Amino acid sequence: MVILADALRTISYLTLIISAGFFLRHLDKTKKQRKLLTAEFTMYIIIQIALALFAISLLISIFVN
Repeated sequence: MVILADALRTISYLTLIISAGFFLRHLDKTKKQRKLLTAEFTMYIIIQIALALFAISLLISIFVN
């Protein structure tokens, strides 16, 4: 049961990372066409920070173990 929960958690992490990447790409394209709205700009910054923090935590977990 624990293995199933870990697998589901991993799948959900991957889904969130991939969808955040696609949305960030969409916001980049929108940013080139027009100025981003305040909510869009906020999401743009939050997604960039979240992806950077995820990458840092992944590197830390790889090198510590």
